[in-house]
Amino acid sequence: MYNSFRWRVPKHFNIAFECCTRWAQAQDAIKRVAICAHNSAAAGTFYTYFQLQQAADQMSGLLHAHGVRRGDRVAIVLPQRFETAVAYIAVLQMGAVAVPLSQLFGPDALEHRLQDSGAVLAVCDAGTLGGMASVRSRCPALRALVCVDADMPEADIGFVYKPNSPIACVLPAQEAIKTVADDPAVLI
Repeated sequence: MYNSFRWRVPKHFNIAFECCTRWAQAQDAIKRVAICAHNSAAAGTFYTYFQLQQAADQMSGLLHAHGVRRGDRVAIVLPQRFETAVAYIAVLQMGAVAVPLSQLFGPDALEHRLQDSGAVLAVCDAGTLGGMASVRSRCPALRALVCVDADMPEADIGFVYKPNSPIACVLPAQEAIKTVADDPAVLI
């Protein structure tokens, strides 16, 4: 068995399509749970694949409008929450490269990784935005900071997903880019 095993990797493969889009296109996507978000103050909030894809399409449109293109690196500096999954799906379906950064990194670690990766944009929350803003001037490739919480003065762009809002229905759906199976997707 070991000697005869071979990976069957298709020529074109997009992680976002495989992990979300194909499920969001299923007949029961409006009911199929993708994420259950819990916090200490409330019961779980359930998000379907349809909602995850809708939010990722919104974020992809926003990132594209701010110049993110295939192959660009996008830093994601978020704790575990719904918007983290949204950011990954949005970045990956564009053919951009996700650069996960720990929210525990100090300014030197953030600066080094942003410079080394050449990240053009960073997705943050209220808790990580200050650290990113403090190193921004020393990271010439970094063009914009997106905050997934309410409007924050240090952020260039705000992104708050609101299911079934008029803006959710107006923005066009983003097609997953036909990435080649060995195109870069995540830079750690």
